[in-house]
Amino acid sequence: MLNFINQNYRKHILTLEDPIEFIFTEDKCLINQREIGTDVKNFEIGMKHAVREDPDIILVGELRDVETFKTAIHAAETGHLVYGTIHAASASSCIGRILDLFPQEEHPAIRSAIAFNMKGIVAQKLLKSIRPGVSRVPICEMMFFDVLVRKYVMEGQEHLLADHIRKSTKDGMQDFTMSLKNLIDQGLIDRNDALEIAPNREALMMALKGIGVS
Repeated sequence: MLNFINQNYRKHILTLEDPIEFIFTEDKCLINQREIGTDVKNFEIGMKHAVREDPDIILVGELRDVETFKTAIHAAETGHLVYGTIHAASASSCIGRILDLFPQEEHPAIRSAIAFNMKGIVAQKLLKSIRPGVSRVPICEMMFFDVLVRKYVMEGQEHLLADHIRKSTKDGMQDFTMSLKNLIDQGLIDRNDALEIAPNREALMMALKGIGVS
């Protein structure tokens, strides 16, 4: 995503990474990459300094604690586009992983902050490819914060998110089942490998047969 922005828009990108795994070559963007432990002490301090440097886009390598997440939300509230990573099994379960960082009494405020500031969540897993010259391919689940997603997050109804993702393909959303099916259809992954990793094996089998799940 940052490469796409770098190739197409004139922006100031600032990254905070632990460690830096990929060095960006500036194209249309000014890019400053900072490594935790080398350039800045930690993510929290790095984020506080980052917002003072007037970046358009901030990449946070990992949202691993309360202060880092709060600072990222503050940056988003003040007009910055913030990308971050967090360990979660799926796009819908990411909300719960974020809430787990905070004490229970703060959950209503955090739900509100997520609902009104977050634009989307992409969950990704890597799977071995069967196409010559391609080692691995990502399977992706994408959830965008439309009216219903915001409502479910605000009301604590995360259990409804997965079904909403599945039904919102026309709006650009995609679950792991559809991602796996597309990769099988493109000849990029093995059908049996896909069935083994599929969160919902039955749904994938039906999708491969052209049967929709209501």
